[in-house]
Amino acid sequence: MEESPTPVLDVLLHPIRWRIVQRVLGREVTTTDLKRDLPDIPATTLYRHVAALIDAGYLTVVRERKIRGTTERTLTLDQTKVGRIDEREARAMTPDQHRQAFLMLLTRLAADFDRVVDSGDLYPRLHQLGYSQLALYLSSEDMAVVRAGFEKLIEPYLAESPGKDRVVLSLFSLPDS
Repeated sequence: MEESPTPVLDVLLHPIRWRIVQRVLGREVTTTDLKRDLPDIPATTLYRHVAALIDAGYLTVVRERKIRGTTERTLTLDQTKVGRIDEREARAMTPDQHRQAFLMLLTRLAADFDRVVDSGDLYPRLHQLGYSQLALYLSSEDMAVVRAGFEKLIEPYLAESPGKDRVVLSLFSLPDS
């Protein structure tokens, strides 16, 4: 019998919610910003998925302001919470759920890469582009040290800051036999 998805999977493994999370990642955005960034998603659908992400605790409303009888919300998310599935959740996932999560990440990564390459803005920002793969030899303890060290290294750069460009960093670690 297949185990039911965990709450993380219920919330994040939906293509629209995943796209919303990617747009909010590392910055504060309004729902108006999201409508502009995701024009192919109908507004009512977008609002429904934003509400699901807020209810699940992934998105946080940091400000609200009244505009012509409606409330515009400014949203952010905890980057340490999104994109991580803890060991308990990972063990509850089926192999197909792991494949779905990984494929969704790869699909968004490829779409984002295409967007950058097609924008005509690639060469002035070439210093911000990088992709590579290398092999490390690690014990379980070593992996924990690498993760903790990396988190400490990047923590100062997770908040939006004037004069700095937003660069999305994707890392993968896969066991290799």
